[in-house]
Amino acid sequence: MYFRPIRLFKLFIIVICIIIITYEIYRLLLRPRKKLSMIRNTDASSILLSKEGFEQHSYTLESFYISLPNFSDDEARNWFYSSSYYKINSKKCPQGSCEEKGVYFNDTKEHLSVNIFLIKNGLYVNDDCGYNYGNDAIQRTFKNSDEPTIIYDKAIIYTVPDGWSFQHFLDGIGPKLSHSKSYLQKYPDAKVIIIQGVRFDRSIKEIWSMLGVEESERIIHYSPHMKIGARLLINPCITPGIHPRLWQDARDMYWSISGISKSSSNSERNNLIYIQRTPTNAMNGARLILNEEPFINILRDYCSKHSLNYVQYDHSKDKDHIRSRIELFYNAKVIIGVHSGALSNMNFAQSKTTIIEIMPYKSSSSSLPMTCSMYRVDDLRACAGYILYTQARLLNQSYWILPIVVNDEGNLNVNITRLQKLLDQI
Repeated sequence: MYFRPIRLFKLFIIVICIIIITYEIYRLLLRPRKKLSMIRNTDASSILLSKEGFEQHSYTLESFYISLPNFSDDEARNWFYSSSYYKINSKKCPQGSCEEKGVYFNDTKEHLSVNIFLIKNGLYVNDDCGYNYGNDAIQRTFKNSDEPTIIYDKAIIYTVPDGWSFQHFLDGIGPKLSHSKSYLQKYPDAKVIIIQGVRFDRSIKEIWSMLGVEESERIIHYSPHMKIGARLLINPCITPGIHPRLWQDARDMYWSISGISKSSSNSERNNLIYIQRTPTNAMNGARLILNEEPFINILRDYCSKHSLNYVQYDHSKDKDHIRSRIELFYNAKVIIGVHSGALSNMNFAQSKTTIIEIMPYKSSSSSLPMTCSMYRVDDLRACAGYILYTQARLLNQSYWILPIVVNDEGNLNVNITRLQKLLDQI
């Protein structure tokens, strides 16, 4: 047989070329991407490296429904159906079936995507801490030590508007803490950045303290002129404002740090708590119940018939540690009160707790709650007046709404017949 060295050499060259091309394709497919990306994963956190000095922990939650309120009469039902909340969100009901399932929330960015970013030499400059936090702001760093106002070794951002107050700590910082609190323990020297406010509510100081964050050692009250640098900046801001898992995990956190065991049986919940609003404890005035005596008599009578413990709660007189309040509301069977920040204590109550919100509104703008009456009736802007309803549903609680018209001073007389009808149905 005749040997052809040139043919053998050509075959060798072809094999080498195939190996080189195959290697290059393999390397390109496995090379890390430079752009921040998102992995949809409902079960576990993924770590995505965008470039040196940046780390992203990310997971995607499941879509969810928020069911409509319970209505004791047509007046309450018709009022809610004409509200701005319903007009905006009823479009999100599958095939218009709001009554059957409720409003459907499935926007990845706004409702489902949970993220934590760890940035080496990160720089924070007065950015809104929410799901719209921009990529440029996330990746902002400093190169020279004179760029920031101050530099910490480690810092965690929780700059939610009014996060220094009880109400907005629970509805703003709480959901972010529910998935990022492990970093407080992992980095016990990390500073915690919150917005500077007109005060710093004692109950919030106590919650931070139970989480191992003492104000004198770790909390930094941020003001807009500050540029905060950190050798390691931890950013949990891109987190949904509402999601059942985040809110219920936050509630579990409050119970856990208070030493409350979830083993209590449902029969042990025996408190009916009336959250009283008075001229001295109301931060914003108005929304006072003018016929409070017969109102309270109805509640006491209901407690007597159903073997419940009547509790009249005035937050301005509560001098106990927040642990006592968490335990009080943990054992609630029914919570009732006029729309106010104090109703946020429902965040400590168990699932299936009955929440009754007396919703004040002006007859001249009946499709909006009183807290949103600066908008026109036909102006379909989002309104914070429905946040307590949303919270109750996120916490898997039984929510009832009782709309009551207010007088010219913003105060109200509760219709005792309507209240009794509602109590008979819960």
